[in-house]
Amino acid sequence: MTRTASIACRALLPLILLAPAPLGAQTRDAPPASLQSSKMMSQDKPGGESWTYAQPTSVFTKYRTVIVEPASVYQGPDAQFDDIDQADRVKFADMMTEELRSELAKSFPAPAAPQADTMRIKLTILGAQKTKGGVATATRVTPLGFATSAVKSALGKKGTFTGSVLFAVELSDARTNELLLAAVRRRTPDPLDIPATLSTTDTVKAVARGFAETARKRLESLTQVQP
Repeated sequence: MTRTASIACRALLPLILLAPAPLGAQTRDAPPASLQSSKMMSQDKPGGESWTYAQPTSVFTKYRTVIVEPASVYQGPDAQFDDIDQADRVKFADMMTEELRSELAKSFPAPAAPQADTMRIKLTILGAQKTKGGVATATRVTPLGFATSAVKSALGKKGTFTGSVLFAVELSDARTNELLLAAVRRRTPDPLDIPATLSTTDTVKAVARGFAETARKRLESLTQVQP
């Protein structure tokens, strides 16, 4: 390297160090910057994308009804949507809302107006990764691919070439707006869910169904509501 090139590299070093981290790593370093509850959340595991804040479980036992707000699309500078266009982002948010409302209605009525026993749930879609349609499916249907997917399913890992959804859920008292729980999670379909590998939309549908079911069971446990 010439002396001139060396000087140029040293001059660029501060800019390189200050450059934004790759999108996929942002929630590994900090919760979403523009999320209202971000300052209250703690990272579940160093280097992971899961962040959580929760009040003691005893606080939840008075709640019996739930209002699910329409999910919103995150507009912060650290959004992680790759090259997914705005129309698809909105569509994915709507899918998450519909699945959550439908699933929670099995155990929690939705009142017309907030009551003393009402929680409010707000979902924010923070990002999404595309599914490589066709390729993702092919990795499941071969004997070797199916066996590999079965192992990943048992270990709770994502399937090859399958996309994911990164989202935040904020649960609050519907009357006082007191924050009860907040979490950031990235979810993927089960590796053995073949239909979920056909397209990014199918992937999001599977994620929405899986999250909605998990949310219902978790809220039943916290509130001690019998399913």
